[in-house]
Amino acid sequence: MINYNKLMEKLKEKKITTYTIRQKSLIPQGTLTKIKMCTGDSMEEIEQKLQEYKDKHNGKEFVCDVSTKTIEDLCQLLQCQPRDIIDWEIDLKPELSYENRFKQE
Repeated sequence: MINYNKLMEKLKEKKITTYTIRQKSLIPQGTLTKIKMCTGDSMEEIEQKLQEYKDKHNGKEFVCDVSTKTIEDLCQLLQCQPRDIIDWEIDLKPELSYENRFKQE
């Protein structure tokens, strides 16, 4: 799961508001929504927001996918590297490993 908390902090540092982002079309509104949904003080907070969305929308999952092109554009805008604007933590599931999915019997 990706956390965009560092991005929101960097935008705040540069005094770039979500209003400015929308007004100047820095990134699409849908992408901004994804970033805001995947922003929190912890991964647990983000998971809670995503679960609340799912509960309110009849089990529909919210997908926080943002393209690498958008990440690059944001890095150019803010003059930083991806590690400066995102935290990426993957909950590894052994059942999804290559060995477990495609092992020879």
